[in-house]
Amino acid sequence: MQSFVNSEKLLERELKVSPLAAQTFSKSYRYFCKGLAPSYMDHGEGCYIYDVDGNKFIDYMCALGPVTVGYNDPQVNEAVIRQVGRFASGSLQSELEVELAEKLCEIIPCAEMVRFVKNGSDATTAAIRLARAYTGRDVVLMCGYHGMHDWSIGASANHKGVPEAVRKLTINFAYNDLADLEKKLQDHEVAAVILEPIQSNGPKEGYLNEVKELAHRYGAVLIFDEVVSGFRYALGGASEVFGVTPDLASFGKGMANGYAISAVAGKKELLKQIEDGVFVSMTFGGDSISMAASLATIKKLEKPGFYDRLREIGEIQKNGVSDLIRKYRLEDVVSISGMPIHAGLSFEGHGSLNYLDVQSVYSQTMIQNGVLIFAFYNLSGSHSKEDAQQYLDATDQAFSLIRKAVDRDSVDGILLGGKVDPVFKRNIK
Repeated sequence: MQSFVNSEKLLERELKVSPLAAQTFSKSYRYFCKGLAPSYMDHGEGCYIYDVDGNKFIDYMCALGPVTVGYNDPQVNEAVIRQVGRFASGSLQSELEVELAEKLCEIIPCAEMVRFVKNGSDATTAAIRLARAYTGRDVVLMCGYHGMHDWSIGASANHKGVPEAVRKLTINFAYNDLADLEKKLQDHEVAAVILEPIQSNGPKEGYLNEVKELAHRYGAVLIFDEVVSGFRYALGGASEVFGVTPDLASFGKGMANGYAISAVAGKKELLKQIEDGVFVSMTFGGDSISMAASLATIKKLEKPGFYDRLREIGEIQKNGVSDLIRKYRLEDVVSISGMPIHAGLSFEGHGSLNYLDVQSVYSQTMIQNGVLIFAFYNLSGSHSKEDAQQYLDATDQAFSLIRKAVDRDSVDGILLGGKVDPVFKRNIK
């Protein structure tokens, strides 16, 4: 029987001193069923995490993507500890910076030079600044989520605090819709076209090539935001998978197995602008601890068969979920999309139930079965086929209860705690 007493005590304390009791929105207690889920992690091992109450879970969140090899990996730990004994951030650079930059230029298709920063938001913002300086233009066309900075979040529904003048400079375009992109390129003098190259089930045949051709035809810089896709689908990210090379690309999340580092990579003529007045600089950009972790992580990702194995496990899970959706006749309520390594569920309301009612039943049941997950799953090198089967067994139980809730048109007696209450919600009628 799971207990979350210590989590609840810590949560009560932190809510008094920190908004949402989490430093990342998607790690907040509101993304789980309050009282029936862990809020604080004690330690991790491979693909498992242990919370502060001693509960063990298979982790399919992977720290929202950064954990690519697995928690507490011996080789990554060894590299980090070795560098800890030297220095973290110093008054001069570390030789690790040279080694990592050379390695990224070797494995990332667009990388002629790289610049290190800390978060994915930093990397996308650096790419936008470089593109604007290079083209002498201001307007950005974007598709997907590109971080918290004003130029990006200002074009979303979550734009509180962003000046209207800034918001007008970024315009969204629709994924897999070339006509929409071209119309907006025609209507504006565009500095950059930035997109997450892999969204939902991925790009249509030839789409990314066409995006590149359109961007260049209208004088814009093409940027791939590979913060999610980089190091997760392949070493070279979506550029490698689909054979399309952008002018610039931003990387982060999975490049250091959980350590904080990101980078903007691309053509030398664009990156060299940093030597001539384009300001991309921060105190912790040269953090040697994260660089040591990144080099050790990439060494493991480079091993033959690493990504083939992830795809095999991902296909077992995605195909298994599709079978379960059909088994419980939930096609109108639950769907799965995404490529096998990184796929996720979408929930819809039915009758008097809204999508959060359905998602709450799913979340509660997965936690009860020892699986930590939102709706989408990430895979690390430490996940196994046995873990995939436990995930599917838990999903089977969750879908059975969702079917029952849909048939009853109620979650009464099924939900035992609070409902999932995300910070940012879809419209609920």
